Amino acid sequence: MPDPNTSPSITREQAILIASRVIVVYLLFWVIDDLTLLPRVLFSVAHYMRKTGSVLGTNTSLPETSNLLHYYIQELLGIVLRMTLWLMAAGWFYRCGPRIRDFFAAGTE
Repeated sequence: MPDPNTSPSITREQAILIASRVIVVYLLFWVIDDLTLLPRVLFSVAHYMRKTGSVLGTNTSLPETSNLLHYYIQELLGIVLRMTLWLMAAGWFYRCGPRIRDFFAAGTE
């Protein structure tokens, strides 16, 4: 029976798993942050698409509207790319493969 006066200890593997899962939570917060930006950019893209009459803004005589449409499309693509990369990194850290274990335990050997 373990001594009740001693503090519980965790193994190195458990500590690495906990650190990896903390990083996953941090990355998921970034995904949530990008999700909050998505509606604003989608509404801007839809607004300038209606104003220009086309997806790429080629059927308009207002060059500033076309430029704004291109800007918001690029911003939308950037947000989608960031969210994809955050989710891929979160999945990588959640699995906590040998590379992650080696990264966290590199200085101990």
